[in-house]
Amino acid sequence: MSLRAPHLTYYGLVDGTARVDVEGEEGLAVEAGESLVVPPLQTITVDFPAAHEDPARYVVLRIDRSQVRSILDRVASDVPSGPAVQDGGRDDPAYFHVPENEGIARVLNMVAYLFREDPPNRDRLIDLNAMELLIQMLQTASRPLLVGELPRNTSAGGLAAAVQYIQDNLDRHISIDELVEEACMSKSSFYRHFSDEFEMSPLEYITRERVVRARELLADSDNTVTNVSHALGFSSTSHFIDMFKEHEGVTPKQYQMDLLD
Repeated sequence: MSLRAPHLTYYGLVDGTARVDVEGEEGLAVEAGESLVVPPLQTITVDFPAAHEDPARYVVLRIDRSQVRSILDRVASDVPSGPAVQDGGRDDPAYFHVPENEGIARVLNMVAYLFREDPPNRDRLIDLNAMELLIQMLQTASRPLLVGELPRNTSAGGLAAAVQYIQDNLDRHISIDELVEEACMSKSSFYRHFSDEFEMSPLEYITRERVVRARELLADSDNTVTNVSHALGFSSTSHFIDMFKEHEGVTPKQYQMDLLD
């Protein structure tokens, strides 16, 4: 299967074996307990050659750079910088491969259990384990990709930087000029590459991501519709309600009630 995401992505193999191929890179065999961190808009192909004999289980998580920064702010003195990168010093790696690690393997098994068994407070437990996983990953050679700036020397890199900027600023109005500056492109090139990649305009993408963030926030019963509206930078709660209903077909309150029933 081919995988491509507009954000930093973590792939961890819980059981089985996999083969990962990236254009221009030598194929990589991945064993249980090993991990990959893949840059935004990087396509990788994953195959499970022995799945009929040895079923594979894996965890895929979106890496929130703002959460990484929050972790560093809170525990920076306790999180070592990690080992030197062992990939030959590439400035723009197609991915980072993290060998088997006891701590990471333990968290992977717990996340797989939470997804499989759906125990009480599953979402909160997944969030806690995802945070522990990030702390563990910050001690590996993938740290530069987790904490550094995204490369802008290609159109994909520029778009990835713009998308990351959107994610970091969903709580306020984002102008096209800001995104163009982040992407280091002309406005016409930015619109063209963005439309080719996402099949929507930048403003449509921002709205979609605000809806996604709103769904995440509404999953917490402690968050009111007004609180979520303010967290997403809407000056009017009624405007937020109208936008959410247009995309989801129900009001934010009804969505939250249905989700928490």
